[in-house]
Amino acid sequence: MLAHGTILAVEDQANDALLLKMAYNATELPYRLIVVQDGQCAVDYLKGAPPYDERVKYPLPGMLLLDLKTPRKDGFDVLAWLRKSKEFSALPVVVLSCSPRESDMELAKELGAREYLVKPLGNQELTVMLKGVVGKWLPAGEPAA
Repeated sequence: MLAHGTILAVEDQANDALLLKMAYNATELPYRLIVVQDGQCAVDYLKGAPPYDERVKYPLPGMLLLDLKTPRKDGFDVLAWLRKSKEFSALPVVVLSCSPRESDMELAKELGAREYLVKPLGNQELTVMLKGVVGKWLPAGEPAA
């Protein structure tokens, strides 16, 4: 069962992860944002594998923000894994990538991404984008877990 109070984000670049956290905090949305550094960490988190096996500390997310270009497992690998998993079939996955390539967008959608967004350059634009996408895919007013 998915917990709507948490958003899992996959971002391998430390600066981009910091900007994502800052932009998300500026949204003042009531969800907890947890950022992992690559696709393998995302799969381990979702499976509850160590070090993410403590569900109180690492609850199942209600949404996944997914960067495509990450080490170990890239975003496409994560989408393919999710597609095979019945447990996560309802998990909304939004790709948040620097790539504006049409082929990346098409493949991500074929693999089950609900949306594909190109990361904006400015922090304010990212804040607006996050507020819109989270508001679209998660229930309004759900308290953070």
